[in-house]
Amino acid sequence: MGDVPEFLDRYQLDRPRTDRPLGFASALADHHVPGVSIALLEGGAVTRTWAVGRRSITSDAEVQPDTLFQAGSISKSIAAACALRLADEDVLDLDADVNELLKSWQVPANDGWQPRITLRQLLAHTAGTTVHGLIGYPPGMPVPSVPDILDGKGNSTPVRVTGLPGVRHGYSGGGYTIAQLVLTDVTGLDFDTLAWELVFEPAGMVHSTFAQPLGTHRAARAASGHRPGPALVAGGWHTYPDMAAAGMWSTPSDLARFFAAIRDSLAGVPGALLSEGSARAMVTRGAPNQPYGLGVVIAEPGAPAFVGNSGTDEGYRSWAGIHLDDGSGAAVMTNGDYGYDLITDVVLPALTAEYGWPTAPAPAPAVAAGDLAGRYVGGDDEFVVAETGTGLTLTVPGQPPVPLIAATDESWRARVLNLDVRFPARDGDRVLVLHQERTPDADVEATRVTG
Repeated sequence: MGDVPEFLDRYQLDRPRTDRPLGFASALADHHVPGVSIALLEGGAVTRTWAVGRRSITSDAEVQPDTLFQAGSISKSIAAACALRLADEDVLDLDADVNELLKSWQVPANDGWQPRITLRQLLAHTAGTTVHGLIGYPPGMPVPSVPDILDGKGNSTPVRVTGLPGVRHGYSGGGYTIAQLVLTDVTGLDFDTLAWELVFEPAGMVHSTFAQPLGTHRAARAASGHRPGPALVAGGWHTYPDMAAAGMWSTPSDLARFFAAIRDSLAGVPGALLSEGSARAMVTRGAPNQPYGLGVVIAEPGAPAFVGNSGTDEGYRSWAGIHLDDGSGAAVMTNGDYGYDLITDVVLPALTAEYGWPTAPAPAPAVAAGDLAGRYVGGDDEFVVAETGTGLTLTVPGQPPVPLIAATDESWRARVLNLDVRFPARDGDRVLVLHQERTPDADVEATRVTG
């Protein structure tokens, strides 16, 4: 299954599992993921690659560094870079009404009210457009044109403006499908050619493509998507004509090179992919409710400066990003629906520990641990909170103490269970609020009765 780096074989799970698997091969099996490919960034350059597992459960073909995976929403990062390149070249205005740019379709009015949305808003998910995600088209299913997708004639609902544009982030793959049509209408190029000329070739992304469907030559080195089981996605993968939203095929090395190119652009490196101003616009928060710029995820305030994205297609999960200060980062692509759990629970914590990636400083609790200790009662629930040398413990009758560590300035997290605890002050009393991730809408509240 390929050589597994030692640091992945000694990983620690950030989230608990009933039975912790031993070794990375077991981690793949535990997450129902046949294969994974990783590219490491150090100092803004790709320095290492690892490929582990199989391209498909139906063959013995191993994943290689140049194996193609569907990149899901990381496609949006490329689409945004294409738009910014065209803006740099004065081909289009990011703040123009897109109906002035569109030739083959128009954003319709709502009962006589005509929304005015811009390409900048579409790229930032602030245009108020509908259709969160897109699922592609399996083999044998007719593949609609982009205007037909926008009018709901494919397998998604019509893309319409139902939110007030420019106010808040509301994730919309449908909005990126409008953006795709703007770019192809303005340039007269198909989206794959446009992306190759504007981004793929300049950034050295030699394996990447928006070819939909994937041609025979490239299909021969593509990984197939998998459902939990793992079970093969019918036909291996879906076709995504909504390319800007979810249609890119790529490799981890190519994705890593792209985000390194964005870092170079921010630094004003001569000949970089984007102008420094466009790169700065890309990593500027588009709305206050999400850490998202133009096609990219950015760091929350107080966290190390970062730009990246994650992606989901049917049977594939991916992640890529770079820390802007030291150029450390990675790209990880998997061919399984639970691949993102593998990435966030296993691969990224292991890479962070092995290569000393920047991390946010440990939060300082707003209230000292000792001031939260005591017995809390709410209805039939009883909790005992005690201070320890490293934080707190939470004890309920019949269970051993659960260690808690400070997660933010207001909450505490259990590393051995999926729960968070807050201790707000209310009417002069200290209150315990317990939230369990797998138990939605069932927060437990208890009031301190003894200190």
